[in-house]
Amino acid sequence: DPSSNTKKANLELQNNTGHNMLASSIRLERFRHSDARARTLSSMVHACRRVAVLLERARKQAALGRPRAALDAVEEARACLTAPLSSLIRGGGGADIVMGLGIGVDQDKGLSAAKAVDGAPTPNTPSNATSTGPTVLRLEDTPFGSRAMQMLPKIENEVLMGARRGLNRWFLALRSGGDGAKAGRAALRRCASSVAVGPGSLGLGGKIQSYAWRAKNADNLISRASQKGKVARAARAGYWFERDCQREATRLEGSPGGMGMGRRAEALSSAFGWYRCWDEAVGEEVQIILKTDWTSDGKDMDRSGHSVGGGMNRSGHGMNRSGHGRSLGFKASSRGGGTGADLGSKRLGSGKRSQWAEVLTPTILADNAPAKGDDQAKLLALPETVHPVRRAESAFKILGREEEFRQYYESNRFGDMKISSGATDKKSDKDKNETRSSLSSLTGDDVSLGTDRIFFAKSLPHLCASLVGFSSVEAALELDNFADDDDDVAEKKDPSSGDKTAVRVTATTGQGSSFRESSERYERALVAELGNLLRKRAVGATLVELARASCLVAAFRSALKIVHPSSSTRKSDKELLAMDVDIIMTGLKVAQEEQLNATAKYVGDGKKEPMQVGRSQMSNLRFNKSYRGGTLSEDTEENASPSKVPQEEVLDFPFGLSEMKQKQISSALDSIDPSLRTQRGSMNQIMAENELYTFSQSVPQIIKSIHARVIVFVAFALSQEELGQVFASKQGGGIAGYILDCVEECVAVAAVGMKDGYAHFDELTVDQAVQITADISALESALPRLFGTVMRGLCHIGLVKADQVEETFDYADSVLKGASKSCDTQVANMYSVVYEICRNKIDMLIDFSLENFSWVCKTARDAPNAYAESLVEYMRATFQCLGPMDDGSRAGLHFSCCGHVAERLVKLLTDPVEESEGKGKHASKSGGISPVAKIDPFGLKNLATDIRHFEAFADGTGVGQLRECFNEMKCLATAMLDRDLPMLLLPENSNARRKKYPFLSLDKVYCVLEKYVGTGLGEKLMARGSGVVRNDFLMLEKKEVIQLTKIVRMQLGAHN
Repeated sequence: DPSSNTKKANLELQNNTGHNMLASSIRLERFRHSDARARTLSSMVHACRRVAVLLERARKQAALGRPRAALDAVEEARACLTAPLSSLIRGGGGADIVMGLGIGVDQDKGLSAAKAVDGAPTPNTPSNATSTGPTVLRLEDTPFGSRAMQMLPKIENEVLMGARRGLNRWFLALRSGGDGAKAGRAALRRCASSVAVGPGSLGLGGKIQSYAWRAKNADNLISRASQKGKVARAARAGYWFERDCQREATRLEGSPGGMGMGRRAEALSSAFGWYRCWDEAVGEEVQIILKTDWTSDGKDMDRSGHSVGGGMNRSGHGMNRSGHGRSLGFKASSRGGGTGADLGSKRLGSGKRSQWAEVLTPTILADNAPAKGDDQAKLLALPETVHPVRRAESAFKILGREEEFRQYYESNRFGDMKISSGATDKKSDKDKNETRSSLSSLTGDDVSLGTDRIFFAKSLPHLCASLVGFSSVEAALELDNFADDDDDVAEKKDPSSGDKTAVRVTATTGQGSSFRESSERYERALVAELGNLLRKRAVGATLVELARASCLVAAFRSALKIVHPSSSTRKSDKELLAMDVDIIMTGLKVAQEEQLNATAKYVGDGKKEPMQVGRSQMSNLRFNKSYRGGTLSEDTEENASPSKVPQEEVLDFPFGLSEMKQKQISSALDSIDPSLRTQRGSMNQIMAENELYTFSQSVPQIIKSIHARVIVFVAFALSQEELGQVFASKQGGGIAGYILDCVEECVAVAAVGMKDGYAHFDELTVDQAVQITADISALESALPRLFGTVMRGLCHIGLVKADQVEETFDYADSVLKGASKSCDTQVANMYSVVYEICRNKIDMLIDFSLENFSWVCKTARDAPNAYAESLVEYMRATFQCLGPMDDGSRAGLHFSCCGHVAERLVKLLTDPVEESEGKGKHASKSGGISPVAKIDPFGLKNLATDIRHFEAFADGTGVGQLRECFNEMKCLATAMLDRDLPMLLLPENSNARRKKYPFLSLDKVYCVLEKYVGTGLGEKLMARGSGVVRNDFLMLEKKEVIQLTKIVRMQLGAHN
């Protein structure tokens, strides 16, 4: 039945098929909901885990000081937390499930909020109704997200604090002798060495071949000069290229340190003949010779008198232990600075330096410094050490606080600090005496503290190194070629996703420094302050300190040009660092002062007696060491020829000092004590044992100090020329003329110091005054060879231009004349002093011996009077002290002394007596005893005997024509004893009188006649009664004396 079949089918469909399908549909829906819930929970867990990982990464990167990686992780975590939650759920939909779970929404909102998330309208809301906007659900709305969002600012602050800590560590590392100063020392050392070696290694500190080439060039220049001048001839003396150049080159090659500043100093001293003239194994070291203070036992003093020897702390940068000032703070080791009080100390091991390298080169520029490797590594790694600045800048810039970073960086990097500008005890003037110092801020030390000795020894090298280090860092900041560790961050997607791997490598190339203007302005302030400080301190510097400072500043300028050439400050470095426009004249004045003090020291400490010729010097005079054969050979006429090999200088007695020996005066010594002849042995032994130089031991020391000081001045002038100092045009080839002036000034003050070096000049004895005169004469005799050696050195180092050879040598001759004139002036002064001493002693002897002497003797003597014998003995002893003097001066003093004796006796005999009346018993025009009042014929006879005694002494001195000093006195005494005198005094016999007595003066005869005591008749009778008749000399009676007096008065009146 169709209807029954239909009912049956419907029943079957309803009971058996639909129920199952409905049940299956319900189960399917439940399974779909479970799957969506599982996927949603998995996505949520994955998102939270990712946020947790990013937060942990950010914290670790911040702790490691990697701000960019830390901030990238923070930004990625923030993006995850603020993204819509639907974007985090895989497969779409499922927001209702999240809302059903009660995550991040209120329960009363229910499905409405969930549908709002998906954008579907609720059943109670019409589809065309206006909505205020959907509510977006994010991970930050969850409890986990809320806590994560609170951690993000903390991590950012930690990144900023870490960046600041890194900056502070970087600032601290650059200061106080840290990385900046180390890099600066390395740059200074390399630049100084490069300048010393020169292009092609042909500089003074370069290859040995360059030294030989320079020596040969000097020989050629000297040969081109006219040999009419003394200097040109002296430049050839004591030097032979084939012998001396090879010796100097061999010695130079063996000097410690190799090519560089050390070799440059040694080459400079060798070029000026230091090792040809002085034995380095004997005598004082160069540091002691050039010492400026002689009162502190090796501890140099400031020129203002403040002792600094032993006053520095272990770091070498503090004040002296007397407590003046505070200790400076930087900790640069002593090997990084110059040498001050430790100049005399020897360096051992790898740090050993030659003596001239220690004098002319600051220790900071030493080629073999112990810290050279460490400093070099710091310089090479400097571009890699600026990452703290880049990281901090990136961190602040990412967080939008770039202006804060700029202020913080500039205040710490380009700041200044207050320092004291003067010393005062008034509190009210405290602010007035405080100034701002950029150098003090850079190094952390008060640059106004410390004496001049400490400044040039320690502070100046450290300041130069720190400033070069600052420029090197600024140049490294502009390079932008570093690769930061946290920049190599790769972000890779899952390969299974089919996308290509994306790698992000960040770099800051091309950005450049954002502080260029501030950096250049601050660098200019630093250089200007260093120049001002150097000019201020140069006033109290010694010559060695000026030479070292000039060398250091020259290297400093070169280093600035190398490490930071793009800075605009390089255009004004020369003007900012110039010591003074008249710095060369300042050096001359300092050299004069030091030489004067050194001369006074040598004269005061030396023995005031001639040096004895030692056996070594005697052998050097008899033998000449042959360079080719290497053996001792006797000098022959061929070797002595001027056209052949010149003799080498005698060590420690150069410039002809070895030839200045006294002539032997052994006979006078033997006549005083003949027993000494047998005690001393044969005549050869006598001459050998008593062979003496004309000069004392102070003369070689003074000449050595002049030689050393000239070499230091040459080094100072060379460094000033390297600095670009333009000297005023001067006759003699520019700077060479100033060097020659230095020699002249040093010689002039040395001559003055040799005269004034005695503590009690007014109490000089004759032998001391004679020795001073001989010393100055010896200095003058050594001048031509000294100037010749200096000129050879100037030609060697290139300060004599090829087109100015004649002009320079002519100027050298004129300067030599000026120096000789200065010595001649002092010799003349000392000659006057010697004569004055002798004259005063002679006057004293005459006054003492003739004070109560009666010239009315009544009897004639066969022996001379006592006064004559005392005068002769004194002059004999005085003339024995004249051995050190030259022949002309010695003969001149013989004539002066004998002439003064004769003049004094003539005045005593002929001066009128009435002029001295009323002035006391011993009054006279010269302040001595009064003239002779009465004299008889026997007194005149005894006077003639005294005159013969004087003439015999004059003949025994060996000085020709010395007896003529007594001619006037002899003529007067002989004429008064001549029996023909009455006839000769007649007017008609004047020609005969002049012919017989050419030196006789009627004025003096008239004066003697007025004092003449004539004999009476009783005296003649008494003489006849005694059987003694005097017929050998004239004896006038009183009436004859009156008659002759009238005759002479008439002739004198007629002449008037």
